[in-house]
Amino acid sequence: MPVQFTVLASGSRGNSVQIRGAGASLLIDAGLGPKATAGRLAAVGECIGDVGAVLLTHTHSDHLQGPMLAYMARQGIPLYCHEGHQNQLARLDGFLPLWQADLVRFYDDRPMLLPNGMQIEPVPLRHDGGPTFGFRIEARFDRRSRAAAIGYLADTGCWWDAMADAFTDVNLLGVEFNHDVPMQLNSGRSPHLIGRVLGDRGHLSNEQGAGFLAAVLQRSAAGTLRDVVLLHLSQQCNCPDLAVETARAAVRVAKRRINVHAAKQGVPHPHLPVRPSARRARAPFAPAFAFPWEQAGV
Repeated sequence: MPVQFTVLASGSRGNSVQIRGAGASLLIDAGLGPKATAGRLAAVGECIGDVGAVLLTHTHSDHLQGPMLAYMARQGIPLYCHEGHQNQLARLDGFLPLWQADLVRFYDDRPMLLPNGMQIEPVPLRHDGGPTFGFRIEARFDRRSRAAAIGYLADTGCWWDAMADAFTDVNLLGVEFNHDVPMQLNSGRSPHLIGRVLGDRGHLSNEQGAGFLAAVLQRSAAGTLRDVVLLHLSQQCNCPDLAVETARAAVRVAKRRINVHAAKQGVPHPHLPVRPSARRARAPFAPAFAFPWEQAGV
């Protein structure tokens, strides 16, 4: 049985993804409350009681809810976050009991191993939510199987070569396709909001997401990447068909055969099986992976 990737919710009203491998499952972000999270998991045949940890990308409210922190404290579920998240987390009512229960774990830019055997490699992104990260995740369904590789990148206003390097040879890639630029410019939103979204610390457009996908494909062996999941689509300034077609155009140029899926806000996306390719995955990137603001010219 393969590793499973399931988008529970994706968009400005809440984000959460489940990865199921050996042992307890992992949630990337907890942007829904406990009841909604349990309902979305039940809808795909999963149980919130099987969640073993939450991995946080950043502290915006659509990625983490205080009531979910309180639930995690009661259930003994650890939160993996960056130390730079701590000041914002301290403002949430549920964080103190989680901290007092010694359930807060900090990651940095080095790979780490979770108790369920998943290897997590944080990838620094550029977003106005403070320190923000994507992740390369390698997971096995059991100890005898080879690891499947998952890339997760959302909430960033730009990308650069080192980010594409980090996701070389993943078997599933979740990537932000937030908006269509003309729709954003003609949305009637305030100039400040439009400028924020389009800026380097905002969100990836369909074209930017497709450019990132093309860069990953250029670096990856044929047959390694099988599924691409488009994340964080704007309900006002994008449409799934447009985003999917933009991603498929990049796939056609690369002459690959890849399934493209658009995640939704209101309903979970069915389980996607993630199987390792015949080609051995590339070695983890070096722990000295530079933050964007440490790179010359960024």
